[in-house]
Amino acid sequence: MQNNINMNLVVQSLNQKLAVANYTAASWEAKATQLEQENNQLKSQLEELKKQNDKKGDK
Repeated sequence: MQNNINMNLVVQSLNQKLAVANYTAASWEAKATQLEQENNQLKSQLEELKKQNDKKGDK
């Protein structure tokens, strides 16, 4: 009986650690998505600034 209790505690502990790991992974994935979107916005802004600079250079 004691072995079953100990194993249940081990399983509970592992399940808690897995839940934390899954939460952490989801958080990182969300942050990566956010950074990717920000990067795309910055690339667009950079391209727009390049176009504006080229137009000024043509004048």
